Amino acid sequence: MKSPRHQHHGFTLLEVLIALSIFSLIGLAAYRMLDIVILSQSKVMSHENKIRSLERAMHIIGSDVEQLVNRPIRDNYGDQLNALAIGEESYLIEFTRQGWRNPLQLPRSQLQRVAYELGNTSKNIGAKDRQSDNGIHLLRHYWPMLDRNQESKPQTQVLLRNINDLQLRFMDQQGQWHSEWPVKPLIGESSKGLPNALMLKLDSSPLGQIERIYQLSEYSVELIKPATNNSQTGTTPPIQSIPVNSSGGNHETMA
Repeated sequence: MKSPRHQHHGFTLLEVLIALSIFSLIGLAAYRMLDIVILSQSKVMSHENKIRSLERAMHIIGSDVEQLVNRPIRDNYGDQLNALAIGEESYLIEFTRQGWRNPLQLPRSQLQRVAYELGNTSKNIGAKDRQSDNGIHLLRHYWPMLDRNQESKPQTQVLLRNINDLQLRFMDQQGQWHSEWPVKPLIGESSKGLPNALMLKLDSSPLGQIERIYQLSEYSVELIKPATNNSQTGTTPPIQSIPVNSSGGNHETMA
């Protein structure tokens, strides 16, 4: 009597091809989903970095403008510049601010001269990076001293990149807005005081249009200088800064 033969069954070529096709489709779909997640995360992080850069820039601008002080300076050629100068050289605005902290007690003033400009930083970087730095940026310049000499050069930092336009307007004592400062009256010399408010309109490609209004407080330079030692008590009275406008603040809108 013959023993039964064991039959071994395997996959046909068609079944193997169908299985490989199914696994390929599943793998392709999974890769596509992973690629979409990574791309979305990259865009979110890029937008978040731009928002952080904007917040940082607005904080620095607000810190400068809100501590604007009425202190003229001497430029590199010995000529006097107003405490608030518009359109000097290539700068949009140049002014003197107080509150420049000095934790290391360096031999310098707590007043600082700053200026803002729309330009690029190609002249300050190597030739290797110039091709990627063709955009127009918002630059902040500051000098280590107020009254300059012929060799005084500012330090430069980039606040915002890829700026299309930036406009400044100034409010006078009567509440009228002007595109220049000091305002030239019909009769007499122009006023050299400070405006009541400053409006900043910024147009940025990745962020759109931004408008912010800063209410200014006019400080007197004499009031922010350290007082002399009191001969009777042997102590130094605290430094006082008394603004003309008792309140200050800013308002922002984004479109």
